[in-house]
Amino acid sequence: MRTIPALLWTSGAALCLVMSAAIAQTTDVAMAAPAELAAVTSHDSDGNPVNGRRVFLRENCYICHGGRAGGGMCPSFRDDPPDESDIDKVIEEGTESGMPSYRGRVTEREIEDIAAYFESLRTAREPTFTHWWEPGVPSR
Repeated sequence: MRTIPALLWTSGAALCLVMSAAIAQTTDVAMAAPAELAAVTSHDSDGNPVNGRRVFLRENCYICHGGRAGGGMCPSFRDDPPDESDIDKVIEEGTESGMPSYRGRVTEREIEDIAAYFESLRTAREPTFTHWWEPGVPSR
């Protein structure tokens, strides 16, 4: 009868060791994640499509331009993305057809990011998350 408790203790200890190793690996990945996230979300001279998608959602652009920027009651950006200078002008000034001005609501950096998002449409780089407030880099 004493062999069964000893066997259970040995099995329990082995299970604890395995779980500890798994937790340690998970912690290592979690600790490495911020550096990896910084590399993916860092700004380059062409803007950041992930942040551009966040701004697109945060400012409710999807209501008129569609959830994936494919149009709706306003133009689609999926087939023919506008030039960054056009994006800057329209965001800053609005349009006669009803788009309001976003001057003071978005920064120049965010406008560059929106342009990068539009350029990423229909490519492997296109971010497709649906909630702008979610932390980290969204998965496709």
